[in-house]
Amino acid sequence: MIEYSYSPEIAEADRPIILESRIYKDWLEKSQEKFVVTKVHFSSVDFLRKGRQPLFIKLDATATLPDGRPVHGIVLVRGNAVGVLVVLRCEGKKYLLLVRQPRFAIGEQASLEIPAGILDWTGDYRKVALSELEEEAQIKADDSELIDLMDFWYKGKSDGFAASCGLLDERIRLYAIERDVTPEQLKSMDGKDQEYTEEIEWIKTVVLSYEDAAHEFIDGKNLIALFLYERWLEARKMCSV
Repeated sequence: MIEYSYSPEIAEADRPIILESRIYKDWLEKSQEKFVVTKVHFSSVDFLRKGRQPLFIKLDATATLPDGRPVHGIVLVRGNAVGVLVVLRCEGKKYLLLVRQPRFAIGEQASLEIPAGILDWTGDYRKVALSELEEEAQIKADDSELIDLMDFWYKGKSDGFAASCGLLDERIRLYAIERDVTPEQLKSMDGKDQEYTEEIEWIKTVVLSYEDAAHEFIDGKNLIALFLYERWLEARKMCSV
């Protein structure tokens, strides 16, 4: 049995909601596969602006390895996410369709990123990837277009890469899509604005040449998606030889 405790600011009515939330239950299930968890103290919780579902849960667990050695127990639970590298081919050149948006945590007003989003309650990575493409990049894509970079690299051994394994439970599953476009289509994709006031998101699309974009990346998921996509291209070339 796990002994639970809560910070005073967490309302009693919210406590069952936290315990039954998908992100907490998924985290706990995975943790208990390899660790012994005896206590969990919930420090804070942030909820989605729509509904009463936890978005971020900060907790401090008392946990050990199976042999009894203690482990660092502070965790920010947010669940998994997806990201999609959008590769555009136009007149023999490659481009990336990216988005810029404010990221207060790193002090960036226009952080350059691949389209991405948090995994929703369905747990369907591919569905969320397609939804984020349409929402953030204004691209409607079919499931058949998605290149699963995680499945290519990990061969089913992992849902995704750990963004910050010392604190976050999040694993990001990465995909790529490739599109042949005309110069007119390429131009029309650049500079589109999306505003989602309820989610507090201000997004602008940007098209950059493949090489120029890579040198501007500071977001980890961008670099890893690019690395895996290039490895995927190399593997295809090897298979065609």
